[in-house]
Order: sequence, then C-alpha cells, then structure tokens
Amino acid sequence: MAHILLYWAFLPLLASAFSWHSWWYEMGVFGAHPTLKHVSFDQQAPEVNVLQWDPRCEDGYVLLSPRGRFYPEPGPLIYDNRGNLVWIDNKFGMVMDLNVQHYKGQNYLTFFTGDDDGTRGIGSYYMLNSSYEVAHVVSAANGYSGDVHDFKITDQGTALMTIYEICPMDLSAVGGPEDGWVYDGLFQEINIETGELLFEWRARDHYAVEETYFERAEEKGTGPTAGKAFDYFHINSIAKDAHGNYLVSSRYIHTVTCISPSGDVLWILGGKRNMFKDLSDGSATEFTWQHDARWLSDNVITLLDNGAHEHLQTADFSRAYMIELDFENWTARTLHTYESPGHFSSHSQGNVQVLPRTGNVFVGWGKPSAYTEFSADGEVLCDAHWGPSMFFWFGWIKSYRAQKAMWVGRPSTPPDVVMDGQSRTVYVSWNGATDVIGWVMQRASRSDAASGEFELVGYTSKEGFETSIVVPDEAEGHYLRMVAVDQEGETLGMTRVFNTADETPHVTFSGPSQANLQHTLLAACGLGVVLAAVWKAKRRILILGTRCGRSVYDRV
Repeated sequence: MAHILLYWAFLPLLASAFSWHSWWYEMGVFGAHPTLKHVSFDQQAPEVNVLQWDPRCEDGYVLLSPRGRFYPEPGPLIYDNRGNLVWIDNKFGMVMDLNVQHYKGQNYLTFFTGDDDGTRGIGSYYMLNSSYEVAHVVSAANGYSGDVHDFKITDQGTALMTIYEICPMDLSAVGGPEDGWVYDGLFQEINIETGELLFEWRARDHYAVEETYFERAEEKGTGPTAGKAFDYFHINSIAKDAHGNYLVSSRYIHTVTCISPSGDVLWILGGKRNMFKDLSDGSATEFTWQHDARWLSDNVITLLDNGAHEHLQTADFSRAYMIELDFENWTARTLHTYESPGHFSSHSQGNVQVLPRTGNVFVGWGKPSAYTEFSADGEVLCDAHWGPSMFFWFGWIKSYRAQKAMWVGRPSTPPDVVMDGQSRTVYVSWNGATDVIGWVMQRASRSDAASGEFELVGYTSKEGFETSIVVPDEAEGHYLRMVAVDQEGETLGMTRVFNTADETPHVTFSGPSQANLQHTLLAACGLGVVLAAVWKAKRRILILGTRCGRSVYDRV
C-alpha cells in the first residue's frame, strides 16, 4: 500500500507539469472542494482542472450530480467541453444520474431526487425542459419508490427504473438466519404519461443468495429494516434493446444478465453462472463490482469494471470494457479497454458512454471526481478532475455518473448583472443559457430608459460562465443594460436596467473561495497522513482514513 500512496502523492507532479496551479490543485492545496467564485452569481461550482484536452473530443456538455462530505449544497451541474460552468441549481437538493434523454420529440434533463437509506433511493424522477422547468415527474408503480441507480427512457417512449424492496429470504446458505431479510433488486417499465406498469422483474426469482460475492456482515439479514437487510444482488443498471430484451447489471453477483420480454433469463455474463468462454484472458467475464452495462449493438456491450467496493479491492485499478459476445459459439472477447488515467481505483459508482457522433468513449469514474474521454481504441483524448486526485480514495466529492450530451438551455429567468463602480467593470452571466456567444452593452438616458429606447455602446464576446466588461467613457452617467445575443445576432435575453452612478458594490476577492481556504488546513493534514503512511507503510492508516471519509452511496 505504501508504494501506491507514494505513486499517488507524486502523480500530479509527473503528469501535469504544464501548470503549477494544476499541481497544487491535485495535491489538495486549494482544499478538498476547490470552487470558482463569480461576482454576478452567488452559487459556487467545483473548479474543473483540465489535465488534457484534444480537439478530437466530441462537442457536448458534461453533466454531473455532485455530492459528498465536502459538497454542502448538492444539485445538478453542467459544464462545457472546456470545463466552464454552464448551469448549476441547488433547489432540488441531492440528485443522482443527471442525463439528457429524448421523449416525444424533445430533449429533457432527467435525474432522480428524493431520500435514501444508505443503499437505495426512495424518490421519483424529474424531467426538465429547455427552460429548466419541471415538465414531468415520473414515479414507480404499485406503491414502490424509485431508486437512484437508473432511470432510462426507451426508444418506445417508456421509462425503465430500478427499485429496491426489503423482502424475506432464507440466508442459511451464507451463514444467516433462515427467516432472513434481503434487499431484492427489481426493475419496472412504465408508461410515462399514465404511470401504468408494463413490465416488472425481480432478482430473487432468478438468483440465489449464495451467488453473491458480497460478504454478509453478522447483523445483515437479521431484520426487515434498512440497517439490517442484506444487499446480496445490488441492481445498478437496466437497458432495453430493439428486440424488447432487457440488460441488467448486478454489482454484488458480478453478472450482466439478458432477460427476455417474458421475463426469462436468456444468458448470463460473469459471476458463478457465467455462460461464455472467455477469449481475452478473463477480462471479458471476470469483471468485479461493475457498473453501467449497456448495449452498443446486438452482440456488443460496454461496462465499467470497478474492481473494488468500499471494503475490498479485487483489481489493481478500474477500467471500462467493450465486450463482444458470440451467441453461436458462446464466447466473449474484449474488443477495447479504457484504463483510468494514473491507474486509480473507483470503489463505487461510475459509467461508460459511447458518444454518438465520433464513437469516442466517455467514462465517469464515480467516487473519484474525474471524467475521461477516450478514442474508440483507448487513447486518452480529454481528461479532467473536478476535485483533487489526492482525495479520490475518500470520495469526499463525487458524482454517481458523468454524462456527455448535446443540450440547448434557454432559461426563463433573465441574465444576472453586477457593476463594480470602483473599477467601472460590469460582470454579467446567465445561468443555464447555452446559445449566448456575446453581450451587447446598450445605454439610454433616464427618460429613454423608461420608454425602452436604448442605443448601442459596444459588443463583447462571452468569456466562460461570467464575462467582465469595462464601461467605456461614453456610457458613464447613463442607464445601461446588457443584451445576450446568439451566433446570428438575435437577442436571447437582457439584464435589468442599471445606472452607472448608483452601482457601487464591493467586489469580493476573486481567488480561492472562503470554503477553499477553510479546507487548506484539511488538505495539509491529509497530505501529512499520506506521507506518514508512506513512511511507516502501515495499511491501517489508510483503512482508518477510508472509514472516516465514507459517506452515503459508497455502495452505489
């Protein structure tokens, strides 16, 4: 373990020599949750450290649902392709699995929101339109609660969702009571408009408890409560193909299962009932603690092989696979492997996405606050961290998945603007707007402003999330407004009208936020723990740190 910690301690120095800021970021000097502070907008989002960027990366927006011990105001989050903030909102509370999905000719932002009991989610799924307004709220049928792990809108316009139910089960095969209790893994397919149940499947009808690889703690399975039920299956993804077959991932049984439209098991990849001969030295069938199994075609799937859970590491590092299945000869072959840059381990969560226009492969690493875009054959193209790699192990800030998608955001709220009278600088931003390429400054006298008669002062190209503009002499003493324009020069929205003589706010320090500074001491302490572990080579230090840093959904 000492050599792993030593490697992690010096990895940023070796890998990101292009920037001292990047090095300090990765070492945790800016805290466990580095953020960027804006003048015109008060919500702070994680600062993204782009370690590698390549123009071959597919255009699109990165969608995260961050939370964790050092993420005090969780909520959905969108960045552009270069790590600039696009949209953040904390009014929904903790959300999971932010994605863009297509339904009845429109794109929607979808996510889970609700409560949890440490293993499952208990809530519903929201669908937001392009104005970030709630268009649909989708719930599970028959009195069940939706779960955090997956919500997918099918090509047929139905919704798939994972569900956890505490049920009785004989646990004597794993040393538990005969009258024991488990979390059963279910999924439902429902009609979005009516809520009608179209299909339901549950794991305990097909998988015995002794097929699990997850060790049962002594108290688990002894009662019908969240704290005592044994999670033996752990469903974490569900997909449907054009033939009506379902693909289910079980993290704790190490299997990907194909289920027919009638509910029968068609085939099993991995686990104790694996049906395929592995042609790739074990990588195609011996994945462990995996996430996000998806169909790429009728006989090719992708998945994230975590190779670890919160108590155990079964692989040297995490990686994603593209696996080809031969149903005539019942063989499995790994086509491509996508290794975590720096070879870190993701002990929970994560996803794999094949992007539609380039075929690039986008991986969200889950518990480590990182995402990577690969070429189809495994070359790292773009790599970004939104939290220091020094603290990846602890999962202090994390996102269950990271998706990349095209999205058009047209907020119903107006742009935000603040002017600092001392520096004669206007700061303008528009949370969630994706089409803005520039800002037009307009001026008017008091009487003309009242009647809406403004004239052009100048144009400034948009700069990241927030654009700063020095007020020219000809605009002094006038009423001003900032107008957002698109690529064709069309007006998208405009700010409130403000008077240059009245706007004299004090612009706060624009470096690391107060939260970053508060975390600096913690970062120093964390570095001390790491160096002590390297020096003494005692595994118990890391174990203690892992337990202290563990939080909700480390089992996701």
